[in-house]
Amino acid sequence: MDPMSALENSKAARSVLACLPCRSRHVKCDGKQPSCSRCDAGAKQCLYTRSRRGGLDRATLAERRKQRAAASQAALQEAADPRSQIIELDSSSSWSPRDASSDGTASMTSPAIQVLADNIANDPLVESYYRNFHIFHPFLLPRKHLMRLYQDASKQPSLRPLIAIVRLVGYIFNAREWSAPLKDHVEACFLQAPPTDPVLVQCRLIYSMALFWYDCKNEAKSDMDAAIKLAVDLQMFRREFAAEHGADDPVLKECWRRTWWMLYIVDGYYAGTLGTKKPELLDIDATVELPCEEAEYESGDIPEPRTLQEFDCREFAPDSTFSSFAYLIGAVQCAALAMSTAPKIAVKEDSMQVIQAADSILDGWLLLLPKDRKQVMTKTGEIDELMYQAHLLIHVATIGLHRPFSDLKFNPVEDVSSCARDPAPDIPTPELVNVHTVRVLRSVDAQIRLLALPVPEFHHTPFVTCIISEGTLALLSACCFLFKGVKLTVARAQIRMMIGCLNALGELWPRTARNVREIQTIAHHVLGLEPARNHKTLSSSQVRLSNDGQGTSGLDTRGWNDSVDMVPSLSSLEDLCGWYNLDSFDPDLSWDMSLGHCQAGTPSNQ
Repeated sequence: MDPMSALENSKAARSVLACLPCRSRHVKCDGKQPSCSRCDAGAKQCLYTRSRRGGLDRATLAERRKQRAAASQAALQEAADPRSQIIELDSSSSWSPRDASSDGTASMTSPAIQVLADNIANDPLVESYYRNFHIFHPFLLPRKHLMRLYQDASKQPSLRPLIAIVRLVGYIFNAREWSAPLKDHVEACFLQAPPTDPVLVQCRLIYSMALFWYDCKNEAKSDMDAAIKLAVDLQMFRREFAAEHGADDPVLKECWRRTWWMLYIVDGYYAGTLGTKKPELLDIDATVELPCEEAEYESGDIPEPRTLQEFDCREFAPDSTFSSFAYLIGAVQCAALAMSTAPKIAVKEDSMQVIQAADSILDGWLLLLPKDRKQVMTKTGEIDELMYQAHLLIHVATIGLHRPFSDLKFNPVEDVSSCARDPAPDIPTPELVNVHTVRVLRSVDAQIRLLALPVPEFHHTPFVTCIISEGTLALLSACCFLFKGVKLTVARAQIRMMIGCLNALGELWPRTARNVREIQTIAHHVLGLEPARNHKTLSSSQVRLSNDGQGTSGLDTRGWNDSVDMVPSLSSLEDLCGWYNLDSFDPDLSWDMSLGHCQAGTPSNQ
């Protein structure tokens, strides 16, 4: 959304008149008289400033001052009360794509929820963010440190947009749906923040991720572009930035280092997920130091930071250790570099190049892992989420690079998605085809081992969606072309598990849910399963459908056995899993491939 347009819309929607209690609490007021809706709902006395155009006598002015003072005192007492509630979300304030009916209308089913405006110490939504999302992308200040910083009234204006987006993501995890009021509050806070405040890099990065996995690609791109531009303009990639903005606080300095590197990582995730462009930050010569271990960050005991140059020379210092965050950064670098060695359109002569160049890059990361980094689960059953992502990333890059040269052929039904538009179906078999096939299957096995870790629930960053999807598609091909007997039975069970893992993410993120339906449709045809009732045989002309410009709303959400044609659900497969289809990082390709439009009530193109 254009910032000026957003500002104009915000001004247009704002009430000219606000009551004194709402003004004192800095919340929106609808200006209704004699009592506004907010005061009515809270059974509070609603007072308005009387017009001075006709003149007021001293007694009236004195009474008005008295009333204003009383209202302000009541507001202060309410803000100090941990039970006080200011931002209100009722049953008509939220919308989820999963609530859309067959005719496209939305049903409102969210529970009433209320959160505090400035008292974040006991805020359930802030707690939800740190419990559910921070563990996957740990670049904000640790919660305890943020609480202490927010107690400083002079810091609150700068941190207010950050708290707003934290609450929105926390709400998504708690209510498992989107909140329109919290979204509006986030964007209002963004507009009120100084445009060069580095906190906005954090805010827009988080907002972009939430929008993207709620299937709003246009808005996600806009916020990611804004975060990258601001970070580059501020030169956050310089070593000196953390010192200049860290206020002599080691934890805050570490936070700024993590902010740059998480922006770098997510930029790589987007490039791989969409398969359309080179990561924008890949070629920046960053001197910012590497993040420390998570336990050190949470405790506030920050060691002397290591440098990227040290990490890149770790093979010559076998006793040196680096944080999980550092290894994830290295995995992103390796995956991007390995992908860049692959040709845009694969031919059999490129087989050796992939083996010699790409494999050495990816194997170098794996072989140099210390023993304590090769296992992502501790003895007590805790998962190192950053190493989990790093391992999955290395293996999906391996799958993507080798599958075009392997015996795991691409089914024509995959041709509707960007992840299968090359190689051509009739690519000649290279001499070392078995090497490529084994490489793919071993990486798929490695993915399966990670997915099968004994945890209570499958709970990871939504960016693993397309990583798992690619492994699933490769395994589907193996079931079709290679496996028989017991191997086929086991592989089918593994596919069920992989889809089950994606289903768990899809319960929270609509974009993942859409990807699950797409994989199910592909699997239906690849495995030659019993056709759905009234389902027509697919032809090449039927599977090559044009996009309808819709996101979640353009898909049929019913099951396989309904009397519907499955073809429409294939129309949006262009980004099912783009990891092995980066087109040699063609910079002319647009991120947005025509999807990203959201239904009314969700974050929308503005």
